[in-house]
Amino acid sequence: MHHEDLKQVRENWYSAFFAGDVEHLARVQADNFTVTTERGVQSKKSQIDAISSAKRNGSWFPQGGEKHDTALTIQDSGSSTTVTGQGYTISGQSPGPVVAFSETWKCDGAAWLVVSLSYGAARN
Repeated sequence: MHHEDLKQVRENWYSAFFAGDVEHLARVQADNFTVTTERGVQSKKSQIDAISSAKRNGSWFPQGGEKHDTALTIQDSGSSTTVTGQGYTISGQSPGPVVAFSETWKCDGAAWLVVSLSYGAARN
């Protein structure tokens, strides 16, 4: 599959994240998906459980949210594709801090799956 396909899957994945669409996240995230931040590593199950709980409590992006990439690089490396860059999120009216991110994606021939996401404060 081509990078344009991956870009669209990424956009849909992030939209699902901000919407709290855990069913979509579960389909696009590999079973061994992890999120790594300065606070530690989160598994797919713990991430989805936390989002479901926050949605039930009304605290999951109550004003909506979206991401904006300010830099993006896509590089194929053997059986996976790495997406790196910088960007920020907007929730309500206020933009968040700029973060550096790295995502690992795999294509099984029919669909893209995200294997990992790591992000932290961008360094200048």
